[in-house]
Amino acid sequence: MKRFFAFSLLGVLSLCLMVGVIASSGATSEEEAHPAGKRIAVLYFADRTQFASATGCGCIPGFIGKIFGKKRRIENIYEPWNLKIGFVTMLNRKLAETNVYQPVSWNELLDAMAQMTLSRDMLKKLDTVQRAKFAGLLNADVLVTGEIRHFNQERLRANASRTLREGGRQTSQANTSFMTGIQVMGYLHRATVKLHLKGYDAHGEPIKFYDKTQKIMVTELPIVASLDHSLAGTRAAALEASVTEQGTNLSFGQTRATEQKNPNPIVNPIALNKIEFASPEYNKTLLGMVTNEALIKVVVALRDNVGPNFITPWETRPATAEEDTQPAETAAVGSLKGKIQYVDNEDLGHIYVKIGPAKRMAINQQFAVYSKGKPVRDIDTGEILTYTRRKIAIITVVEIQSDKMSVFRLVEGTDSLNIGDVVQEITAEEETEAPPKSQ
Repeated sequence: MKRFFAFSLLGVLSLCLMVGVIASSGATSEEEAHPAGKRIAVLYFADRTQFASATGCGCIPGFIGKIFGKKRRIENIYEPWNLKIGFVTMLNRKLAETNVYQPVSWNELLDAMAQMTLSRDMLKKLDTVQRAKFAGLLNADVLVTGEIRHFNQERLRANASRTLREGGRQTSQANTSFMTGIQVMGYLHRATVKLHLKGYDAHGEPIKFYDKTQKIMVTELPIVASLDHSLAGTRAAALEASVTEQGTNLSFGQTRATEQKNPNPIVNPIALNKIEFASPEYNKTLLGMVTNEALIKVVVALRDNVGPNFITPWETRPATAEEDTQPAETAAVGSLKGKIQYVDNEDLGHIYVKIGPAKRMAINQQFAVYSKGKPVRDIDTGEILTYTRRKIAIITVVEIQSDKMSVFRLVEGTDSLNIGDVVQEITAEEETEAPPKSQ
């Protein structure tokens, strides 16, 4: 009997040890995924547009559009174009795409709200102490709130006889124009999103954002995004030729846009009403494209004002808040260079490089690795004059530990990396070079 209890106790202890190991390894992997990032909690986006619709997108022109755009009184009923929920969802996706910011999940928000007995409406009325407690429960570095001030798509249409303005909330009524056998036509669809962004730190204090337009610090940052989609072409019977930003399209009869060589963004109000807001299909619409552009500006504003400095997936070069204010004569000259101090070729996610200064680097910034290569000797004396330089890999910054030491991971490479290999910032001139191909 004693032996039975002893084996049972040993089994329980072994199980606890395994759970502890798994939990600790899980925490480590999470920290490695966001080694220098921040946890961002998007609390809400208040809809001030009167655009939310229980039926569809709310952008059908005329009195029918006003019916579709009428806001439901019961907000907890499913609405396919609920901007308040959609903007939070899409911003969380953008934060996750950075691989630096970690968005707080909706379940985590609900748990914290339950602990503080908060409703969704009460989130808008939290004071500094309550915000600090809420951030602590979420383990969040930043609390984000926002207002949707403007959300609209309108169309300018022109043909041989008239021009009229359609769509959104600014509809003009007009009679159908006379159609001839051959028609010269033109369309300009314009989608616009205007947001106001607010943020609070882990202590519940308001975050100040730099407004580049007014060149002042503000606690409520205006963000505007607008995109145009133009179409110009001719139509003769069933044959239509059009030119847009995407290129030239030819269609005959009932050829669908998806069958065309250069599909256009979805702008048709009837088609929009069949699409759910924040869905993958929504990203193919002009409104979806401008929504994404506005939310990218939100992510960049967070990066520039609360850090850390990193290159977003939508940028092609390092970007820092200092670049907009630093005089040209004081800007640093020359590309960053360093050397690999330690590398384990079996774990190419931890490449230690001595390089700096840190203020000129950004997470996700890419660098090239060069090997020493073959020696170049004096043909008369045999003395080694120099070594050829060969690009063998591209690595990217995952953590900036100090002003001299940073951690990189391999992006592309052909050979094994070695201690002493030269690491150099990829400049605009070097971006035209073909990168090494992975084996």
